[in-house]
Amino acid sequence: MKPPKFHGGIEPMKAEAWVLEMEKLFEVFPSIDAQKVSLAAFTLEDDARRWWMMIREGNPDLTWARFLELFYDKHFSLSVRDRKTTEFQMLIQGSKTVAEYDCAFTELVRYAPYMVDNEYRKARKFESGLRGPIQDQVNLLNMPTYAGVLDKAILAETNLNRSQSSGKNQKKRQTYDNCEEEADPTDAEEETKVDSSNSANREGGTRLTCASCGKLHFGVCLRATGACFGCGEIGHRIKDCPKVKARDDKKR
Repeated sequence: MKPPKFHGGIEPMKAEAWVLEMEKLFEVFPSIDAQKVSLAAFTLEDDARRWWMMIREGNPDLTWARFLELFYDKHFSLSVRDRKTTEFQMLIQGSKTVAEYDCAFTELVRYAPYMVDNEYRKARKFESGLRGPIQDQVNLLNMPTYAGVLDKAILAETNLNRSQSSGKNQKKRQTYDNCEEEADPTDAEEETKVDSSNSANREGGTRLTCASCGKLHFGVCLRATGACFGCGEIGHRIKDCPKVKARDDKKR
C-alpha cells in the first residue's frame, strides 16, 4: 500500500484528506507513536517537508497527537476549522436526500465532537436536521442510535416518495379523464339539447355564465353535478339515457 504524499500549502481540505489517509494506513499497519510520526514525515514533500525540518528541531519525541496539533496549526487554520464547526451546527437536510445529508453530517461531525459525544446525542443531532415530513415519522420512534435514526429516515423518505409519486399519477389520471370528457363530441350535442330545452321552458328568462363550466345556461350546472343532459338524473350520460332513447323511438 503506497502512502499518500502531502506537499504543503494552505489547503485545508487536502491537509485533512492526507491525515485521514495516514490514519487509515495506521489501521492496516498498527504502529507506535514514534513510527506513526516517522512514516508521516516520510510522506511530506516540498513546503511540507521544509516545515517538518523546522518543527522537529524543537519537538523531539513527538507523539502522533502532538504532531497533528502542530500540523493543523500550520495547514488547517483555526478560522477554517471554526467555519466547519459552524457548518455542522447549522447543518440541515434541506433539499438533499437522506443519503446526501448523511454524507455531509459524517464529513462535518469531527469538527464539533463535543456536540455528539455519545450515540444518543449524535442521533438527536442528526434527527433534528431532517426535513419536516421525514422527521415527523422518525422522532416518534425515539431511536437511541445514529444508525437507527438513519435507517428509519431512509425508510420514511422512500415511503414519502412512493406516496408523492402515487398522488402525482392519480392527479395526472384525473386530468386526463377530465380532458377526455371535455373532448367527448357528444358534449356539444348534449349541451345543445339542454340549452334548447331550457330555452323552451324558460322563455323570457336570463341565462347566466356558469362558474363551473363557463357557459351560458339556466339553473344548476349539469356538467358540474355529473347529471344527464337529457333527463337531469345522475348515473348515466345522455347517449345512454333511457328516456331520450324512448323519446327517439317514438319519433321513428
